[in-house]
Amino acid sequence: MTIVMVGHKGVPARSGGIERHVEELSAALVRLGARVVSYDRAWYVGEVPSPSGITRRVSYGVTTKHLDAITHTFTALVLSLRDKPDVIHMHGVGPSLLAPLARVLHPKARLVCTFHCIDRTHAKWGAFARIMLRAGEWFTCRFAHRTIAVSDALAAYCLDEYQCQPAVIPNGVRVPSVESHDALSSFGLEPNRYIAMVTRLIPHKNVHVAIGAYRALTERRPDLVKTYPLVIVGSGAFTSVYEQELKQLAEATPGVRLLGEQHGAALASLQANATAHLSIASSEGMSIALLEAICYGRPVIVSDIPENTEVTGTLAPNVIPNDVMSLAHAIETMLELSDAERNAMGEKLRERILVKHDWNEIAKTTLELYRELKQEPLECAVPVTAP
Repeated sequence: MTIVMVGHKGVPARSGGIERHVEELSAALVRLGARVVSYDRAWYVGEVPSPSGITRRVSYGVTTKHLDAITHTFTALVLSLRDKPDVIHMHGVGPSLLAPLARVLHPKARLVCTFHCIDRTHAKWGAFARIMLRAGEWFTCRFAHRTIAVSDALAAYCLDEYQCQPAVIPNGVRVPSVESHDALSSFGLEPNRYIAMVTRLIPHKNVHVAIGAYRALTERRPDLVKTYPLVIVGSGAFTSVYEQELKQLAEATPGVRLLGEQHGAALASLQANATAHLSIASSEGMSIALLEAICYGRPVIVSDIPENTEVTGTLAPNVIPNDVMSLAHAIETMLELSDAERNAMGEKLRERILVKHDWNEIAKTTLELYRELKQEPLECAVPVTAP
């Protein structure tokens, strides 16, 4: 079976949950015997080779904030005619605006669209972009032969808004072992003595809220936070103005460290050795960075949104989204715990997610969905709708 992946920026992932999702899912599908073709954007992947077993094709497009995804998806759909795919798997509601084109260009293929998050709620988008992303949600739910949602909360949204019942297949997690602390030393950090936030630097992830909360806590409890810097790991996505604002906030707030985009052993070490992680976005699909933090056995503080609490249940502190003082209080409470108490909190979370979020099992479920679609008559392969 040949599966063509479109809509993501590329693999291997440098940043971004969708890219990590596509990389891990594709690699697991290859291990199951599928042929996976990934249409990558040259500006994103550069000279880094494709992960073993995944066939890379390069798409072409206009690399700007508003046109990058849609133009690259368009050329990917045209170029993929040569691959004769059995399944086209489209990721994200923006690229899914071209779902009708995918059906026209590939009449014998099955189209699967994954609803990763409600992008139109993100602060970086203007009015017109939000209208188009809303339309992309409709296409995701109505033009795909099958829609996948990565969380129960997103599935409920699809049902309520578009009368579409998606298959719920969550994000997974796979974390490398951490064999040394050399990377930490290079950043001047000590194990279990810093607060980490691994995220893209875009407004709805609320990095500015984290810095504001850390500043407030520094003013109120300097004795508590003086040995716990706030370490922010990640880069932007067509958000240079916001990145500059964060840089100014960090420079004005002692103890805040912006480490930029990190990969491989450096990223793994930063994730595995944090005192606690922050996952405080205003909106999410299902955060892979959150899953990774938990899989390393680290405690987390999350914003009180369904997509986060679906992962953590009652085992992590919840804070009001966009509320500086709510977050400051949660960080203060976390730092007042002993190392043993924090480790126990992290271990309970880890036990909760290990089975449900295994990429090999997720790939088996996804491949079964593909095969079911290929066995259905074409006219029957449509989204399941509520009565």
